[in-house]
Amino acid sequence: MEYFDIHSHILPGVDDGSENMEESLAMIEVAYQEGTRSIFCTPHYERGKNSYTKEELNSKFQELCKEVEKVHPDMKLYLGNEVLYADGVVDDLKNGLIQTMNDTKYVLVEFNIRISYNELYQAIRKITNARFRPIIAHVERYHCLFKHIDRVDELVRMEAYLQMNISSVYGGLLDENARWCKKLVKEDYISFFGTDAHDLDDRAPYINDYVGWIEKKCGEDALEEMFVNNPIKMSKNQYLI
Repeated sequence: MEYFDIHSHILPGVDDGSENMEESLAMIEVAYQEGTRSIFCTPHYERGKNSYTKEELNSKFQELCKEVEKVHPDMKLYLGNEVLYADGVVDDLKNGLIQTMNDTKYVLVEFNIRISYNELYQAIRKITNARFRPIIAHVERYHCLFKHIDRVDELVRMEAYLQMNISSVYGGLLDENARWCKKLVKEDYISFFGTDAHDLDDRAPYINDYVGWIEKKCGEDALEEMFVNNPIKMSKNQYLI
C-alpha cells in the first residue's frame, strides 16, 4: 500500500521542522522507504507571528517539489498549513491568507491542548459556518476530549474531521493514551493519519512500525480508507463518504 501523510513539517526553513533543503530531502527519503508516496507539507500558521508570506511559502514549496522530482518522480507533494486557532483565524481564511489543504475547503487546525470543550466546539462551529471543513490536528492531544467519546462524536457530527498522529497508537495495555487512541481508531472516528514529522530523530516520518496494528484490528479496507482514499478525496475537495 502506498501511504498518504497529511501532516508534516518537511518544508525547509519555515517553522520548527526541517531546517534546510538537505534535511527535507533526507526526511523525504525516510518517508519513501516507509512506503509513503504522497505528503502534505503543513508548516505552522500562527496569526501575526509567521516568518513568511503565503507567496514565499509557495515559492519554497515549488523549490522542494523540483528537488524531489529529481530523486523520486513518483512522490507527490501538496501544500497546506497547520493553523493554530485564535481570534481572527476565520477572517484570515476568508481573506485567503491561510494555505488550505491543496487550495481546497479543508483546513488543518490545531488548538491549545488545554482548551476547554466549549471553546473548541465554538471554534469548530465558526469554521464550518464559514464553509470550511476543519481537520482537527493530532486529536489525541486535547485534554477536553480525553475519554469523552460523546464530545468526539459531537464534533464529528458537526462535520469536523479528525487526524491522529500515527505513532500515538503505539503502547501497551497500561498506556492510557494509547488505549484511548486505539479506541478512537477502532470505533471509526479517525479520518486521517499523519506523521507530524519535524526531523530525522525523535519526530521522523515513520509509518511501518504502526500500521500493522491498524490493519490487524481494523482490516486492510479501513487502513486503505484512512491512509489512501480519504486523503485523495480531501486533496480533490471531495466530501468523505
